[in-house]
This record gives sequence, C-alpha cells and structure tokens, in this order.
Amino acid sequence: MKYLNSKEVSDILGVNISTLKRWTDNGTINCHKTAGGHRKFTMQNVRDYYKENKKASKNDDVALENFEHKKIYELIKRKSFSELSHKLANSSIESDESTVKTIISGSYMNNVDVETLFDEVVDPGSMIVEKALHENYLSHAEAFISRKIITRATESLNDNKPNGSFNGKSALCVNFEDNLPDLGVVMSEVILRHRGYNVYNTGSHAELGDLNKVIKNKNIDLIVFYLCNMQCCMSVVGDNIMKTADMVTSIYKTAKKLDVDVIFGGLGIELLPDISNTIKKTFITFKELKQLV
Repeated sequence: MKYLNSKEVSDILGVNISTLKRWTDNGTINCHKTAGGHRKFTMQNVRDYYKENKKASKNDDVALENFEHKKIYELIKRKSFSELSHKLANSSIESDESTVKTIISGSYMNNVDVETLFDEVVDPGSMIVEKALHENYLSHAEAFISRKIITRATESLNDNKPNGSFNGKSALCVNFEDNLPDLGVVMSEVILRHRGYNVYNTGSHAELGDLNKVIKNKNIDLIVFYLCNMQCCMSVVGDNIMKTADMVTSIYKTAKKLDVDVIFGGLGIELLPDISNTIKKTFITFKELKQLV
C-alpha cells in the first residue's frame, strides 16, 4: 500500500503540519497511524477531504515549496485541462517524473473524475508525444520512455482499490504481446476498479496462451481489450497485426463459450480485419467505458 507522509499532504492542502495534525485528530481528514505514531495518508484520504470540504478545492493559497508544482495545482483547481495536458507531455518528454506524478495524482486528489482526467489530460498529453514522434522531434526510444513515465504515474491510481463498493465481479484487462507501453490498458483498469471490479491485468508482452483455465480459476465476468494505433504500439504493424487479430478472435470465442462479456477499447480495433464487426461493445473515450460498465 502506498502512503503520503504529513509533509506531502500539508503541501497539497496548503496548511502547516500542526493544522494537519489537528485535522486528523478531529476527523476532518482520515489517516493511518503507525505503531510509532506517524501519520500516513492515501490519495483517497485526500480525495475524500476535498469531497467533504468543497470550499477547500477553491483555495489557491497552496504552500508548495516547488513553485512549478504550485502552478500545477492552480491549473487543476481551475480545471485548465488543456494546459495540464501540454505540461504532462512536456514533463514526460523531459523525464520529469515528479511533475508527471503531480499532475496525475494532484488531479485525482482534487476530485477530478478519473475518466475526465484520462480523456482531457492523459490521452491528449499522449497524443502530443505521438505528434512529436511523427514530426521526428522524438526518437521511438524517447517516446517509449515518455509514455512509460505517464503509465507509471497512472498506475498509482490503482493503489488501495477497489475504489468504492466492490460489485462482486472480476475483470481481466488484456494487453498484447507486442504492445508496449500499456497506458491504455492501465487506464481501463483504473476505470474498472472505480466501478467496483476486482481487476487482473495481463501487462505488457504477456503470452496469453489458453485463457480458458484463467477465466475459470479467476471467476472472470468481463474481458477488456485495449489497442491504440500509435507508432509505439507494435501490435498493429507488419506481420503483428494478423497475430493480434487472431489472438483477439481466439479470446473472444473462448469468452463467448464461457458467457463472459467482452469490451474492446482504442482506435486499434479499426486496423484489425473483421474484429470491429464482431465485438459490439467498444469505446474510444474512457467516459464511454464507464458507461459500458
């Protein structure tokens, strides 16, 4: 379980540590106390604080030592998503992982819906990186590094989950053997966890093999594929595209036999022969995925 310390949370909330201590004592914000008396917070604790204290999210008096991060929190509170997406892209290209994490985690803790965060900030930021690759501003290796940094920050939103009430169902998020990095499937996992699913993620370069046993052993109710059409996605180039199409068809047939629901996300479906006509539940935006589940 990943925790924030008192200094990090006091910076985020714009209060001093003594005030934060008083708030934890009177129940204004929840935390976990270690055996040694140290206060540890989850992102959900901060998110819940903002949810219960609407006026707090409008406070621009953020006491961050890092001025750049203070500006980021001001953009989040103003919901300046376009500016945030550009900062996300630029920071990931510069390998500034701290700023990338601040944008994603800060938005989440300030109660930006995860689907809005993905559709308005993360996906557009990724497309800015893709455009830089197309225009030869970045090498493929640099684009991989950029997207992997964004992916790692996004994965943190899966900590301490499921978020909300467990709905009693399990989902399998499927990535493809040649698809790296796996940002789309990680964002899908976050959405599912926030809808109460217990989620299994195959990760990058997974050799899926015969999923029949996996589906039965894990009591899978839903399989979610995600496939983008970006240059970094090797699943849709050359001979790999037929391999990917065959994999999807095989898994889809297995799922149907076992009465497991299937959803396919991403623009990559348009590149796979016949698949778009086979799988009826599809999504491009993560708001659409939320509506499907």
